[in-house]
Amino acid sequence: MLNRLINTVQNLDEALYHRPFLQAISVAMQQSVPILAIDIYCRLFFKLAISPDALLANIFYDYPIIPDSVSDQLMFIIQNLDVAVTMIFVIGLTYHYLTQKGIENTTLPIITNFIAIYMLLFAKNQSTTNTAIHYLLVTLFTLLSCFTYYWYYRRLKTTTSPFSLKYLLWATTMIFASLLLHIGLHLSSITTIISNLLSKNFFTTFSGLLLISILSPLLFIVGFSLPSELSSNQTSFNAMISNLDKFLTHGLATSPLPFPENLYSIYGAFTLFGGVGNTLALNILLLFTISKKYKRLSILSWFPSLFDNNYLLYAGLPMFLRPLMLVPMLLVNITSMLISYVAIAGHIVQPAIFITPNNLPNMLLPTLASATPIRSTILAILIFSVSLLIYRPFLKRLTTEVTHEK
Repeated sequence: MLNRLINTVQNLDEALYHRPFLQAISVAMQQSVPILAIDIYCRLFFKLAISPDALLANIFYDYPIIPDSVSDQLMFIIQNLDVAVTMIFVIGLTYHYLTQKGIENTTLPIITNFIAIYMLLFAKNQSTTNTAIHYLLVTLFTLLSCFTYYWYYRRLKTTTSPFSLKYLLWATTMIFASLLLHIGLHLSSITTIISNLLSKNFFTTFSGLLLISILSPLLFIVGFSLPSELSSNQTSFNAMISNLDKFLTHGLATSPLPFPENLYSIYGAFTLFGGVGNTLALNILLLFTISKKYKRLSILSWFPSLFDNNYLLYAGLPMFLRPLMLVPMLLVNITSMLISYVAIAGHIVQPAIFITPNNLPNMLLPTLASATPIRSTILAILIFSVSLLIYRPFLKRLTTEVTHEK
């Protein structure tokens, strides 16, 4: 039955992945990996050592205070690296898509898409970070722009200059469209709405937690920008605060916690080892693959994965719109949620209720944030082992496919 599922998923993955536009997306993502790695390592260094709430500052009492000028300069560099990551992806996607269509001179569409995406994502009051790149939005707009350019190219005479007034009219139209989309689409407002929804008590129920376990990897793989509550931090939710207040006031002996099963104690504590879908397990498996390409990727992404940043894996494999990655990620999330929910609801372990230092890896939450650290650690090891078993056959198909292509 498992082989049948994997075969079906692999056939679907091949049918999608080998389409020309997805090949262009894949190559463009992989070309952005070097600058993405610099971006991620700079951001990780900032979170661990430079920022006002840096992990080292929270751990060591005598840690030196970093001047604001240094912190501001590094953040400025990181923000520009974020822009560079997105723009290199846009340039690569535009070039590879149009060259597949037989268009040799891609200078104008590359410049147009560069300006349009910058206006869409990085204009005033609209920003993004590498941990929340809007891959779906960027990809759809870039492909739409490329498609309209190709359609326009076929309708005009081949002798027409690529910088003629007719093509410049197309470029102006696409840039104006991106500006209108920027005005009408407030990405920060969308993130705020999602965060407010996640604070509802529905997400302390089995149905709510199961829904999040399904939606988070699905949205992640299709390129939606996840709010921080689904990628790193759930300590701001009322359920978590109520649990901590109850524990500090009355302890666990007198009466049960008001919300033992919540996004912090279930989703955050047991499904974000290495990022969405326990992808630290995926990173470990990549270390033992035959493919040298994937081994290099796993070594490059190893340290960020320890701190729950899996975007190097996302771009390097790549994961975007790939059923061969989505299905095991869904299975890992659902299985991890079910195991941890049963353990907490059955009083085998106490839920994570304590607030740990900022930027601490999620894999340490079961040990440090629970009133039963030993049992919670054993549960975390069990869930991580199951994650390894789930990812292994799917990853084997993926790496075997790459080896055969070579």
